[in-house]
Amino acid sequence: MVKMRERLTPFLIRFFIATLIAWMLATVPLPRLTAQQWFAYIQIPIIIFLLVCYIGKLLIDSFFYNHYNS
Repeated sequence: MVKMRERLTPFLIRFFIATLIAWMLATVPLPRLTAQQWFAYIQIPIIIFLLVCYIGKLLIDSFFYNHYNS
């Protein structure tokens, strides 16, 4: 149980930081396009893609990295 907590704590911290960064990027408008065009076609798909990739990397690093010292 202690090992699982040691693995989950850094994962959860990084997950919440990534979510916060994604939320901040999602609320920043681009001045050249209208807000609806930027939000619907460019900003949200890119942010969601990057967030999913980063969370996948965090999961792989958290659960499949060899934490045992030789």
